[in-house]
Amino acid sequence: MSDAPSDTPPPTDEPGADMDWVRALMGKAAFASVILVVIAVVVFWFGWVRAPGPTEVCKHKIELVTQTAGAEQDEGAGALIGQLEAKCVTKLERKIKMRGKLVYAEYAKCVMAAETLADAERC
Repeated sequence: MSDAPSDTPPPTDEPGADMDWVRALMGKAAFASVILVVIAVVVFWFGWVRAPGPTEVCKHKIELVTQTAGAEQDEGAGALIGQLEAKCVTKLERKIKMRGKLVYAEYAKCVMAAETLADAERC
Protein backbone atom coordinates (compact mmCIF):
# COMPACT_ATOMS: atom_id res chain seq x y z
CA MET A 1 0.00 0.00 0.00
CA SER A 2 1.25 3.49 -0.85
CA ASP A 3 1.84 6.26 1.71
CA ALA A 4 0.90 9.02 -0.78
CA PRO A 5 -2.15 11.09 0.21
CA SER A 6 -5.26 10.51 -1.85
CA ASP A 7 -7.76 13.06 -3.11
CA THR A 8 -10.71 11.32 -1.49
CA PRO A 9 -11.39 11.93 2.19
CA PRO A 10 -11.20 9.09 4.69
CA PRO A 11 -14.54 7.41 5.40
CA THR A 12 -16.39 8.59 8.50
CA ASP A 13 -19.45 7.41 10.37
CA GLU A 14 -21.15 10.84 10.43
CA PRO A 15 -24.13 11.16 8.06
CA GLY A 16 -23.34 13.57 5.21
CA ALA A 17 -19.67 13.88 6.16
CA ASP A 18 -18.60 12.14 2.97
CA MET A 19 -20.31 14.93 0.95
CA ASP A 20 -18.42 17.81 2.58
CA TRP A 21 -15.63 17.66 0.03
CA VAL A 22 -18.21 17.72 -2.80
CA ARG A 23 -19.80 20.87 -1.33
CA ALA A 24 -16.39 22.50 -0.99
CA LEU A 25 -15.57 21.62 -4.60
CA MET A 26 -18.89 23.04 -5.81
CA GLY A 27 -18.27 26.26 -3.87
CA LYS A 28 -14.88 26.66 -5.54
CA ALA A 29 -16.41 25.99 -8.95
CA ALA A 30 -19.11 28.62 -8.34
CA PHE A 31 -16.48 31.16 -7.27
CA ALA A 32 -14.39 30.42 -10.38
CA SER A 33 -17.48 30.84 -12.57
CA VAL A 34 -18.24 34.26 -11.06
CA ILE A 35 -14.63 35.36 -11.61
CA LEU A 36 -14.77 34.24 -15.26
CA VAL A 37 -18.00 36.21 -15.84
CA VAL A 38 -16.46 39.35 -14.32
CA ILE A 39 -13.38 38.97 -16.53
CA ALA A 40 -15.59 38.50 -19.60
CA VAL A 41 -17.56 41.68 -18.78
CA VAL A 42 -14.36 43.70 -18.36
CA VAL A 43 -12.93 42.40 -21.65
CA PHE A 44 -16.22 43.17 -23.41
CA TRP A 45 -16.27 46.71 -22.01
CA PHE A 46 -12.71 47.57 -23.00
CA GLY A 47 -12.92 45.77 -26.33
CA TRP A 48 -16.24 46.92 -27.71
CA VAL A 49 -17.96 49.53 -25.60
CA ARG A 50 -15.12 51.83 -24.61
CA ALA A 51 -14.85 54.67 -27.09
CA PRO A 52 -13.36 58.15 -27.28
CA GLY A 53 -15.48 60.88 -25.74
CA PRO A 54 -17.58 63.33 -27.73
CA THR A 55 -14.98 66.09 -27.36
CA GLU A 56 -12.26 63.91 -28.91
CA VAL A 57 -14.51 62.85 -31.78
CA CYS A 58 -15.44 66.48 -32.51
CA LYS A 59 -11.79 67.57 -32.44
CA HIS A 60 -10.97 64.84 -34.97
CA LYS A 61 -13.81 65.98 -37.24
CA ILE A 62 -12.52 69.57 -37.05
CA GLU A 63 -9.03 68.35 -37.97
CA LEU A 64 -10.53 66.53 -40.97
CA VAL A 65 -12.29 69.73 -42.08
CA THR A 66 -9.06 71.73 -41.91
CA GLN A 67 -7.19 69.04 -43.84
CA THR A 68 -9.87 68.81 -46.52
CA ALA A 69 -10.40 72.54 -47.05
CA GLY A 70 -8.09 74.25 -49.49
CA ALA A 71 -6.84 77.84 -49.32
CA GLU A 72 -9.76 79.11 -51.46
CA GLN A 73 -12.29 77.50 -49.08
CA ASP A 74 -11.19 79.20 -45.86
CA GLU A 75 -14.49 81.03 -45.33
CA GLY A 76 -16.64 77.93 -45.86
CA ALA A 77 -14.33 75.81 -43.72
CA GLY A 78 -14.40 78.45 -40.99
CA ALA A 79 -18.21 78.43 -40.98
CA LEU A 80 -18.31 74.62 -40.87
CA ILE A 81 -15.78 74.55 -38.03
CA GLY A 82 -17.87 77.10 -36.14
CA GLN A 83 -20.97 74.92 -36.52
CA LEU A 84 -19.06 71.82 -35.45
CA GLU A 85 -17.68 73.52 -32.36
CA ALA A 86 -21.12 74.80 -31.38
CA LYS A 87 -23.23 71.69 -31.98
CA CYS A 88 -21.01 68.62 -32.27
CA VAL A 89 -20.53 67.71 -28.60
CA THR A 90 -24.21 68.29 -27.79
CA LYS A 91 -25.27 66.18 -30.75
CA LEU A 92 -23.00 63.31 -29.72
CA GLU A 93 -24.14 63.44 -26.10
CA ARG A 94 -27.72 63.22 -27.34
CA LYS A 95 -26.75 60.25 -29.51
CA ILE A 96 -25.40 58.45 -26.44
CA LYS A 97 -28.63 59.09 -24.52
CA MET A 98 -30.97 58.17 -27.37
CA ARG A 99 -29.21 55.21 -28.97
CA GLY A 100 -27.00 53.87 -26.19
CA LYS A 101 -23.31 53.46 -25.60
CA LEU A 102 -22.86 50.51 -27.96
CA VAL A 103 -24.16 52.44 -30.97
CA TYR A 104 -22.15 55.50 -29.98
CA ALA A 105 -18.98 53.42 -29.52
CA GLU A 106 -19.32 51.99 -33.03
CA TYR A 107 -19.90 55.48 -34.47
CA ALA A 108 -17.02 57.08 -32.54
CA LYS A 109 -14.55 54.37 -33.54
CA CYS A 110 -15.61 54.76 -37.17
CA VAL A 111 -15.12 58.54 -37.10
CA MET A 112 -11.74 58.26 -35.37
CA ALA A 113 -10.58 55.75 -38.00
CA ALA A 114 -11.70 58.00 -40.87
CA GLU A 115 -8.92 59.65 -42.83
CA THR A 116 -11.11 62.09 -44.77
CA LEU A 117 -14.18 64.13 -43.94
CA ALA A 118 -16.20 62.14 -46.44
CA ASP A 119 -15.29 58.90 -44.64
CA ALA A 120 -16.28 60.42 -41.30
CA GLU A 121 -19.64 61.57 -42.68
CA ARG A 122 -20.40 58.04 -43.93
CA CYS A 123 -20.29 56.77 -40.35
